[in-house]
Amino acid sequence: MNGFMPHTLRLRPALAVADGVLAAGAAWLAHLLRFTAAERGPKWADLTGSPGFLVCALAALWALAVAAELYEPARLRRRRDVAMRVLVVALVWSAALALATYLVPAWRFGRGLLLLTTASWGVLAAAFRLVLARWVRRRVRSLALVIGTPDAVERVCRKLSQHPLAPWEPVDGAAVPLGELAEETRRRGAELVILAGMEASAGTGAADLAALHVSGVPVVIASEVWAWLDGRLPVRELSPAAFFHQPGFGAVHWELFNQFTRVLDVTLGFVMLVLAVPLVLPALLLIAVTDGFPLFYLQWRVGQFGRSFRVVKLRTMRRDAEEDGPAFEQVNDRRVTRIGRLLRRLRVDELPQLLNVLRGDMSLVGPRPERPEFVSELARLIPYYTFRLAVPPGLTGWSQVSMPYARTLEEQQRKLEYDLYFIRERSVGLYLLILLRTLSVALTGVRR
Repeated sequence: MNGFMPHTLRLRPALAVADGVLAAGAAWLAHLLRFTAAERGPKWADLTGSPGFLVCALAALWALAVAAELYEPARLRRRRDVAMRVLVVALVWSAALALATYLVPAWRFGRGLLLLTTASWGVLAAAFRLVLARWVRRRVRSLALVIGTPDAVERVCRKLSQHPLAPWEPVDGAAVPLGELAEETRRRGAELVILAGMEASAGTGAADLAALHVSGVPVVIASEVWAWLDGRLPVRELSPAAFFHQPGFGAVHWELFNQFTRVLDVTLGFVMLVLAVPLVLPALLLIAVTDGFPLFYLQWRVGQFGRSFRVVKLRTMRRDAEEDGPAFEQVNDRRVTRIGRLLRRLRVDELPQLLNVLRGDMSLVGPRPERPEFVSELARLIPYYTFRLAVPPGLTGWSQVSMPYARTLEEQQRKLEYDLYFIRERSVGLYLLILLRTLSVALTGVRR
């Protein structure tokens, strides 16, 4: 994505830095409460003199916060949800630090001190997010002039006005001629111009837009706005040329990165498979007791470049679920068994697909593989649908941690928009972020 998005809030890194600072403050507060003035100095020196412990503690805090989605700006609106997630992170972090001091005897820090530190961090982190959320709601937003086709301009203005994290106040500029754009921008005091509709960037007006852009008023297309705000690329606002002139899409051919992620897939996939055994075995027993055999479900799916492979899952539907042909899952789908509903809720039914990851059919992270019947139908109805086949399918993916199951054509299109964003922005950081967020999704689900 365009690394420069003017007048935007970098909330994720700000929250991560704040948590580090608050953790240091919580540790000092714990020392104030736990020790006398004479003991406090030496105890604090012991802590600051253990860089290994400090690095591990901070890394554990950040990893847990990422997994709990505490760095997602959209979470700030849900105060009760944020408070619960902070509480869970504080409890797990406390247990992790206690375990670390048990495994490494050189880290002689009392469990009472660690408990006070994590509890203090929890209170400070929740309070900081409450204050930040209030500031985000009340801050003054800069003006953005939206130009292009009238329907597209109206749609972008409406969405930006309603978006709680949008840092711009939209101004409808559909009637502004491109030749008068610079003057209108100065008159309105707009600090950004957004192009809505592909026609807006075509023809002789491109020179006027370029001149405005280099004069100090940034010009961005609407798809980049949604990529920054929501982590998706709206397919209706993309042109075929976007897949060629944006460097991110070319990275699908970066062999070094593909080989590195393959090593990660095999290494992490093997570890996860070993850890999954205690979950899969009881699940198999429950399936056998409640609904009989078969226990596994083999199904053809479409993988990278259209290659077909058979995916392995725990059976969560009745044996006669598809006697009328394949169909997308529906709300309260009667084909799903009672135990199958629980296994899907916790994502346990997907764990046998780790075998597909080790075989090379799938990656741990990527667009979810679909059935051949669905791929051919969705490719006919949704633009650029087959572009998601440019990378290996994944056990989990950006769309899986960003939205619930897609049951309608509109939701399938939204799912593709998240997948296209993932393909363009693929990186090791995003790969690990998705894995961590999958833990949160498995436990709490994704709100629609």
